[in-house]
Amino acid sequence: MIQDLEGIKRDVAEVKFLIHDLRVESFINEVIHYHVTVNTDLEVYNASQAQAIHAEDVQELRTRALIQRQQLQEYSNAVKSFSPDRTILELGRNYIDTVHDICGLILDPRWGRSHKVLSFLPPDSRSVRSHAHYMNCIRWICNVHARIQHFRDEQSGQEFSQPFDLATEVRDFVRHAIRGYVAEKSHARVEIQVDRMDPAVLQGNLYRFRRMFFNLVMNAVDAMKERKVGILNISAAIAGDRVVLRVRDNGAGMPAAKIQQLLTDRESLDGELHSLGFVFVRKSVAEFRGELSIESEVGRGTTITISLPYIRGATAAPNRLLECEKLEILRDFETVRSSGKAAWAKQAAASPEGRLASCGEVVFADYRISDAQFPGSIFAMGVNDEGRIDFFTHRPYEREWDITHEDLSPMLFEATVRGRLEEDEDRVPVLILKAPLSAREFFDFRAVPEADRSADRFVALVHDEYIRVARRLIDTGLPADIGVLVTDLQKFFRESSELLEAEPFVLDLLAKQRLTSEQDSP
Repeated sequence: MIQDLEGIKRDVAEVKFLIHDLRVESFINEVIHYHVTVNTDLEVYNASQAQAIHAEDVQELRTRALIQRQQLQEYSNAVKSFSPDRTILELGRNYIDTVHDICGLILDPRWGRSHKVLSFLPPDSRSVRSHAHYMNCIRWICNVHARIQHFRDEQSGQEFSQPFDLATEVRDFVRHAIRGYVAEKSHARVEIQVDRMDPAVLQGNLYRFRRMFFNLVMNAVDAMKERKVGILNISAAIAGDRVVLRVRDNGAGMPAAKIQQLLTDRESLDGELHSLGFVFVRKSVAEFRGELSIESEVGRGTTITISLPYIRGATAAPNRLLECEKLEILRDFETVRSSGKAAWAKQAAASPEGRLASCGEVVFADYRISDAQFPGSIFAMGVNDEGRIDFFTHRPYEREWDITHEDLSPMLFEATVRGRLEEDEDRVPVLILKAPLSAREFFDFRAVPEADRSADRFVALVHDEYIRVARRLIDTGLPADIGVLVTDLQKFFRESSELLEAEPFVLDLLAKQRLTSEQDSP
C-alpha cells in the first residue's frame, strides 16, 4: 500500500494506479468481435443450432461492455474535472467492479462452447484462423481479472508479502501474460528477449512486483510504437548483494529533462490520468527497498535499471500456477499447439522441395492480394544447412485484424525465422525479418544436441539461417532489390559493417553474406 498518503487520498491513488494499469478495453472489444465473427461463420456454414447457443452469450457480453465503457467515461471525466475524492473513488470502484465482472463472464466455463463450436467450421474460416489472436486476448483478460481480485484482497487488509524468485517470476509472467499483450499492442512489431536471468529470491508483494514490471513493459511498448522492428530486452544479473533488473528498448528515447521529470516529478495525482505508471513504479521500487535509474538517448532507446536487495542463499517455493494456467480453455489450446508442432516437426524433414519451390512468389503474392488498410503478408520459414526449405507457412494481412505469427498454422513461430512484407511510408514494400523467438525451440527444431547449445551457438546458427532464407526467397521469386530490416541486426551480424551501416539494405546484400562455414574456409 502507499504509505505516504493517508485515508481517502491513499484509496483514490490506489484506484487510479490500478485503472491506469488495466489496459483491458481493446482486448474486451476484440473478444466481442471474435465471437460475432464466430456467429457469422456459423450462419455462413449453416450451423444454426450452434449459432443459437452462442448468440445468447454474445448479447450478454455486449450489454455489459456498453456499461463498462460508460463507467470509464464517467470516471475519466470526474478525474479531469477535479471532482471530489469521494466521487472519484466511487466511480473508480464501480468501473473496477464492472471490469472484474465482465472478465469473469469472458472466463466463464460457458465460453468453452465457443472452443467447441469451431468443430462445426472449416479450417479456412475466419474464426478458426483468428483463434490464436483470440487466445492472446483471453490471456490478458485473465491477468486483469486476477489483478483486480488481488487489489480487492489488499484493500480488505490481507498481507501479500512472500519470498519469490525473480527469474522464475519474470519468465512465467512474460510467457503467460506479457507476451500476448505486447504482440497485440505493438501489432507484433515488438520482439521480447528474455536474456540472462540469475536466480534471486526477493521478499515482498509479488502482485505489486508484477504490476511494476508491467508498467515498465507498457512504457517500452509505447516508446516503440513508430518502430517497424522493436526490441524489448529483459535481464536480471546478480551484482554483490543486489540483483539488477534491466528493461531495455530501442524506441524513441527521451531527453535528460524528461528523465529528471520521471524520477522527481510531484506525486499529487489530482486531475491526472497520465504519468501514473511511473509514479507507481517509483513507489513500488521504494517498497522493495530498491534503487531506480534511467539511461536514454533520443532516437536510440531507453534502459530502466532497478537494483533490488535479495536474500542470499535462499530458495523460494515454486510459484502457484498463474490464474491463466488454470483455465481449461488455455490448457486445451496449449495442448493443441504442442501436438501440432510435434506433428509438423516429423513432417518437415520429409517435405518435398517441389511444394515449396515458389515461396518467394507466394510471399509477394500475399502482399499484393492483401485487403488490409495497409497491405502486407506474414510468413515463417526454415532453410536447413543443405539449403533446402524444410518449413514454410504464410498468410496475407487481413482487413479486420492484425495478423501475428502466432496466427500462422502450423505454429512454429518460436522456432523459425519469421518475416513480414509490408509498405513503408513511401508505399514501397519492405521485408522485415525476425529471429526465432526461443533459442530452445530453435535448437529443438534444428536437432542440436544439448552439449552443443550455447548463446554463441544460437547467434551463429541464426546468422546462417538469415542468409539461407534470403538466398532461397530470391531463388523462389522475391525481388532481390527489395529493402530489408532485421531485428537485432548488430547481435547476429556484428562483424558485417556493410549491413550495419546500410539498414535498410537490399535483400541481395543479405544473401551475399558469408555463412560461418564459408568464413572458416580459406
